[in-house]
Amino acid sequence: MQKITESEMIIMDIIWSANDKVTSAYVLDHLPKEVRWKTTTVTTFLSRLTGRGILTIVEKHGRSNYYLPTMTKEEYALLVTRDAMLETGIGAIKRLISSLYKSNDISKKNISSLKEWLSEEGYKK
Repeated sequence: MQKITESEMIIMDIIWSANDKVTSAYVLDHLPKEVRWKTTTVTTFLSRLTGRGILTIVEKHGRSNYYLPTMTKEEYALLVTRDAMLETGIGAIKRLISSLYKSNDISKKNISSLKEWLSEEGYKK
């Protein structure tokens, strides 16, 4: 999956926070004060996100499209993380876990749970 740009993330954060279908006008009204985009800019971003399958148009009323995300923010983060890990290989996963352990961000208990889970998953495949 192609990573969302910083500008697209501003829009997606608004949409994910809405928990409902939104229009470009809604996004425009909820932009942070420091972001001064015109309607055409917002609709361009919405179109790109729709084209990449991150958003879907669920309704049309006149000239207004109503958008919903195709995944939650958590699902998106998981996909991006997974893709990055797969791209860099198993060594990156080992380095990540090692780094978390050395910085005390992951405990021995968490590592034991991870080992157990990996062992169980290995038998399923």
